[in-house]
Amino acid sequence: MVMETIEKVIVNLGASDIDSRLEELLIDGILYAFQEQIMNDDANVMLNEFGIVVNALGQRVKPYLPHICGTIK
Repeated sequence: MVMETIEKVIVNLGASDIDSRLEELLIDGILYAFQEQIMNDDANVMLNEFGIVVNALGQRVKPYLPHICGTIK
């Protein structure tokens, strides 16, 4: 539910106003939620919404990519 809310905020308002600290907290929170998911049915929803956040951040997500890829694997 939180991921859906984050997705809607990013889609409606964009990611241009997200500063570096909030960006870091957002990525960490998403990674934590992904790791803590219980049902495999949620995995597709999490990955899709994670992709929306990553695409919205664009080049700013580059420092987090190794950690993101390691978590998803």
